[in-house]
Amino acid sequence: MNNKSYPFRYNEDFTQFDFQSIGKRGVFEKAITFSIISENIYNLALMDFDPISQTYNDQSVTDNGDMPEILATVMITIIDFLNRYPERKIYLAGNSKSRTRLYQIAINKVLIQIKKDLIILGYFENHWIEFEPNRKFESFLIGRNLLD
Repeated sequence: MNNKSYPFRYNEDFTQFDFQSIGKRGVFEKAITFSIISENIYNLALMDFDPISQTYNDQSVTDNGDMPEILATVMITIIDFLNRYPERKIYLAGNSKSRTRLYQIAINKVLIQIKKDLIILGYFENHWIEFEPNRKFESFLIGRNLLD
C-alpha cells in the first residue's frame, strides 16, 4: 500500500483493532470492529472513542487530516482478519454516502495489490457484482472466496 497504516492492537479473537489517529486536531482513539451479521459474514465498523461517554461511536467525524493513514489501517485490518479467518466475509458500507465513497476510494487504491488474494463485490442496482473502480456502489463484500 502506498500510504502508511497506523500501528494497532487487537483483541483475543481479532474482532477489534484499536489505534490512534494522529493529525491536525490532535490524537483520537479509534477502533475497527468486525461483528457477525449472518453466518460467516461480518460487518466492519470504523469508530471513534468518546472519552465522555466511554463508548465507541461510528457517527462522529474527526476531520483530523489523516484519512489516507486511516483508510490504509482499515485495509490492513481487513487483510489481517481474513488471513486469520479465510472462510469469513466482510460487509462494508459507510453510515453515509460520503463515507461509503471513502471506502470505495480506499479499495480503488489497493485493488491491484489485493486482487490476487481477495475477491471484492459491490452492491449495485440490487445485485452483487464484481468491483469496478468507476462505478458507485452502495456497499461492498470482501472475502477470499465469495462463492460459499
